[in-house]
Amino acid sequence: QGNIRVFCRVRPVLPEEEERQKTLEHLHFPPHDNKTLSHVGRERRGDVRYDFSFDRVFPPGASQQEIFEEIALLVQVGGRKKPP
Repeated sequence: QGNIRVFCRVRPVLPEEEERQKTLEHLHFPPHDNKTLSHVGRERRGDVRYDFSFDRVFPPGASQQEIFEEIALLVQVGGRKKPP
């Protein structure tokens, strides 16, 4: 694999959004595939499904800990060394 990784994190619905939007029913997370996300949109001819693939998809219920464990080795902590 290359040096670029693409992750997708779907945030939970906010309380004010819950009033307008019941659920995230337009998004589908395959149960045994953490790399795919499907979006079902309404078009004039009916529902249209769009499938997306990522290096990893985190659904709304994913915790900060779970996400950090996945990306910890990719994150570089610290800055540049100070010149002498």
